[in-house]
Amino acid sequence: MSVTEYLEFIGDPANDDVQGWLYPTDAQLLCVINDVQASRGHGGDILEIGVYKGKSAILLGFFPRPGETLIVCDLFDSGASVSEENHRENAAFYPGLQRGDFEKNYLRFHDRLPTVHARPSADLSDVVPAGSCRLVHIDGAHTYEATRADIETARRLLGPGGVVVVDDWSSAHIPGVAMALWEQYLAGDLIPLAFSKGKFYATWDPSGLTGEEVTAAVADRPDLDVKGSVLLGQRAASSVTMTADAWQRYSASLRAVYSKLYSGGGAGAAPMVGF
Repeated sequence: MSVTEYLEFIGDPANDDVQGWLYPTDAQLLCVINDVQASRGHGGDILEIGVYKGKSAILLGFFPRPGETLIVCDLFDSGASVSEENHRENAAFYPGLQRGDFEKNYLRFHDRLPTVHARPSADLSDVVPAGSCRLVHIDGAHTYEATRADIETARRLLGPGGVVVVDDWSSAHIPGVAMALWEQYLAGDLIPLAFSKGKFYATWDPSGLTGEEVTAAVADRPDLDVKGSVLLGQRAASSVTMTADAWQRYSASLRAVYSKLYSGGGAGAAPMVGF
C-alpha cells in the first residue's frame, strides 16, 4: 500500500478498521510537513510518542527516506510505573492495550516494524540521540506534567528543520495539553506553522520551515483548505480544515458507520474509530 492509498483508507470510516484517532485533515497535514522537509533537504528520524493501535504510526511509516527510521514509544503492556493520574487515564481510555495489537495493525501496511520503545517517554533521551529527529509527534499521556516533559524531549531530539506536532491541543477534557503547549509558546522560541482542530504544528528552528511554506503546500492539496491566519501574540499561523467537498465525502462515510452501529448492526457492526 502507498501513502496515497492509506490516506484514502483513513478518509473512509466505513472501511477504516484501525482503531484510533486521526482526522483526514491531520493525515494530509502530516504529509505536507514531510513533503516540505524533503524539499528543503531536512533529514532525520521520525518519532511518535503515544502509539495506541498504530493509526498515525502507520502513516508516519511511509515517511522515512533512506537512512531514516521511524521510532515509536508507548507503555503498551510493559508494566512500567507511571503517575497515578496517568494510570487513571490509561485505565479510562486505553484499557487492555497490547503491543501485539499495534504490531499486527502496522504489519498489515508495512513489511517491517519500526523501532519500538516500550517504556515511559521520559526515558527516550537515553535511547534516542539529541538532534537526530526531524519530526516528533506527541500523543502520549495528556497530563500537564507529562505533556510538558514530552515537549521538552521533542526540543532536545529535533535537529535542523525539525517539527513538533502536539495532538489534542484544543481538547477541553484534557486541558493539561494546552497548558503545556502555551507555556512553551509563551517562552518565546516556539514558532507556529499551522494548526487544525486536533493538532498544533510548530518548530524551534528559525531557519527551518515557515508558516508561509506550509500554507503554500496546503494549497496544493485538493482536500485541504486554509480558513485564515490567526495572530498568536507576535506570530501568526494558518487554521487548516478539510474542504467542503472532502468533508461531505467523509461525513457520508461516517454516517454509514453510525447507521450500522445504531440500527441493529449488533456484533457485526464495524468498531467505531476516530476521525
